[in-house]
Amino acid sequence: MPISRTRKAELIASYKEFIENSHAVLVGEYRGISVAAMDKMRHALRNNDAQFVVAKKTLMIRALQEAGKPVPEAAMIGPVGFVFLGEDISAGAKVLKDFVKEVGEGFGVHGGILGDSVLDAAGAVALADLPSRDVQLAQLVGAISGPMTALVSLISAPHRDLAALLQARIDKEGGETAEAA
Repeated sequence: MPISRTRKAELIASYKEFIENSHAVLVGEYRGISVAAMDKMRHALRNNDAQFVVAKKTLMIRALQEAGKPVPEAAMIGPVGFVFLGEDISAGAKVLKDFVKEVGEGFGVHGGILGDSVLDAAGAVALADLPSRDVQLAQLVGAISGPMTALVSLISAPHRDLAALLQARIDKEGGETAEAA
């Protein structure tokens, strides 16, 4: 049964919203995967701010074009689903990579979109190897705080050295302080 024009417009609007709210889109082919395995993957993706959607390719292409995103035409081979990754791209990509290992040849990542760039299969899978958002933030804080800590140490060094020198002199003279004399 064909889809009506109004239903197509609704689906395109829905897909466009998914695209605009995601930080990356991965395209994966699925064949012969059980419903239970797909539900398990969808649940794991939802827990990591990502979502898996099976969509008609022509409608998804129109939604991508309307959203101003490139179309990964080479990735759209066979029955495909689209994984919309949230803010922590690597978390959702890791779930997908683990799922691919679990089900074997039944599911494969063919490519994706990151920003305005089309990713091939290797680039899409490489997103899973990125550090998580929390690790990236910690690295940023470390990179910013490292030079500041060194600067504070450098500025306080003369005062610290002078205090240590005076204390050593007091200890050498017999330990009497000005208050005791």
